[in-house]
Amino acid sequence: MTSPSTAWVRDRFTPALSWGVPERLSALPIAARPERAPRTGGQSGASVESQVCATVGENLKRLRKQHRLSLEQLSAHSGVSRAMLSQVEQGKSVPSIRTLWQVAQALGVSVSWFLEPTHDDSVLLLQPPEGSPAQLEAEAAELRPLQRQREGHLQAFHELRLAPGARFDLPAITATRRVNVAVASGVLDVVLHGKRHLVRPREALQYESVEPLIWHNGGQVQVQAFVLIRTRSTAEALG
Repeated sequence: MTSPSTAWVRDRFTPALSWGVPERLSALPIAARPERAPRTGGQSGASVESQVCATVGENLKRLRKQHRLSLEQLSAHSGVSRAMLSQVEQGKSVPSIRTLWQVAQALGVSVSWFLEPTHDDSVLLLQPPEGSPAQLEAEAAELRPLQRQREGHLQAFHELRLAPGARFDLPAITATRRVNVAVASGVLDVVLHGKRHLVRPREALQYESVEPLIWHNGGQVQVQAFVLIRTRSTAEALG
């Protein structure tokens, strides 16, 4: 029997399994899938509003601290007033979609990220938003986080989807970002230093930039890519 070409790396605390015997795998129990949160139609308006305020405020404060930004700095990056940001973080105000979108663009997450309840599960299944279509509408774009953001993390992993003709931008920030974009389908057009870089399926583009991150789909096929962004810490920047 020849050795497999793929090396399996197992956690040292996991009992060894014979990966070549399907029966052993089929005997393992299947982990339960999380149920989607129930719709809030039975809750009062005040209760829903209070829950939204608390969730958005906690997520915003956590993510702002993760990026090591003061309220003044985030205000400058997002165009949202310091007073409004403070009200949102304290759960005293329900932000408008426009406000959330501005903050999300500045912090490099989706608007829906702020509405996700936070918890400390060590194993977490992140599902697409309910009702998210497999094929986006014309010129639509989506950047979906594929990891739970936690305080102190400088690395973010996303799924990027662009319909034909769509473009997605992330604004410039003060710190250098290390970006790795791997394309699964379509051809991704990455604008970098005044030049276009065409990244095709199974290719990846790795680069550093302090400029806005610009991704475009000029083809006829929807683009799906996976984006890893690491923001350099203050210590790294000074070093």
